[in-house]
Amino acid sequence: MFPDAPMMVLPEQRLRARVHELVPELWQTLGDLVRHRSVNATPDPPLAVTAETIAGMFQDAGITSAHVETITHADKTSAPLVLADQVAHGGLTTVLLYAHYDVQPADESKWTKTKPFVPAEFVDENHDPRLYGRGAADDKSGIVMHLGAIKALRGNLGQLPINIKLVFEGEEETGGSVLESYLAAHPDDPRFHADIIIVADTGNVRVGAPTLTQTLRGIVMADVVVETLAAKVHSGMYGGPVPDAFMALVQMLAALQDRKTGDVAVEGLNTFDHPWPTVSEAAYRSQAGVLPSTSLIGSGTIEKLLYGKPSVNVVGLSGLPLVSGASNVLCPKAKARVSMRLAPNQNPEEAYEALRAHLAAAAPWGLKPTITQVGEGAGFVSGEGEHQVEIENALREAYGAAMVAKAGQGGSIPLVNAFRQANPKSDVVLWGCEEPRANIHGADESVSQSELEHMTLAEALLLQSVMSPIPIQK
Repeated sequence: MFPDAPMMVLPEQRLRARVHELVPELWQTLGDLVRHRSVNATPDPPLAVTAETIAGMFQDAGITSAHVETITHADKTSAPLVLADQVAHGGLTTVLLYAHYDVQPADESKWTKTKPFVPAEFVDENHDPRLYGRGAADDKSGIVMHLGAIKALRGNLGQLPINIKLVFEGEEETGGSVLESYLAAHPDDPRFHADIIIVADTGNVRVGAPTLTQTLRGIVMADVVVETLAAKVHSGMYGGPVPDAFMALVQMLAALQDRKTGDVAVEGLNTFDHPWPTVSEAAYRSQAGVLPSTSLIGSGTIEKLLYGKPSVNVVGLSGLPLVSGASNVLCPKAKARVSMRLAPNQNPEEAYEALRAHLAAAAPWGLKPTITQVGEGAGFVSGEGEHQVEIENALREAYGAAMVAKAGQGGSIPLVNAFRQANPKSDVVLWGCEEPRANIHGADESVSQSELEHMTLAEALLLQSVMSPIPIQK
């Protein structure tokens, strides 16, 4: 299909110029996507509108196979997926580009720069524009980064000498997507096979510091319910002999951590060692907003605690009214959602069983709590694949840096491990625009324009480096 010819690629400076010219357009596109309230639980408008919008963007960029569909697994139907399988030639390198368009819920009262779904630009102290809005970084920046790389390379070419697949999902933030479970059960599905899989849902250790993410923690989530009474009763008339469900639940939750060190007290969980870059305590405290009076907890270095050890949090509670509506009654039923991050090499099912057993054993006064798993995802440890040199070179050239940091992420992207199981010999690249100042999942989430530009260039350079050697039109 493509004639033999000397390799003629766009010089790095020319490709850099193309990306730079695209930045205003990409910035506008990202702002338009932020306006979509693509929260999976309460989408307004429906997620299908966002998916169709994204598919249209890539069709306009030459990925004419981009379309929206759903998949069904275990009697569950996925949120709309944006998929594409753009085959230039069967013998060429195939690259799969992944991102997600669903976003976290946003409490508007906590935002100070703008409303969550009203994009707003502010220039930081380094004269770098930042776009504020829910999903500006996590993960609509990843979608726009993929779009920009394709547009920069395509230019006036009718077809790129590379096979491109798209997988953009709308359930990543839910804690367990249908796509993840489907792919784990159907690893032979060719729609999800590629030589290189680029997951644009992480970021650099700081703005301007090119970073490859090499490890991800896993996750399990469980709901814990304690019941002690048929209904609320007056604490003066009945308080004392009858246990309060909320007080019982509090004791169980407190047992999840060592009281002195703050380490996770659940027995049988893995830890993982890896040569992650050192994380400065001062920088970590500043980025996390740790109050001066708050001591850090856990045994080991900050990077080990963040990337290689389990952590446990209570992310939801129910059973009591707000303080403003409180009355003197005993709580008959209380519920907590527990989220436990896992070492990258931890089996999630084994971790859940350890968590369940620990909570059950911690129940006081002979109570029998109901413990239900509501989500899980495996961690990930990257390998050194065939295209590792091209991957690192692309990052170095894009940032003009001498070296590339190889870091971990404390968060979880469960689908990555499913991609690995389906593509055991492929390169899995984890990078993106979500550096610490992006404040993903929090109020005033934002993305750096310089990061979007540099990461778009890095991806364009990587794609160009694995293209077929054909002439490039001037």
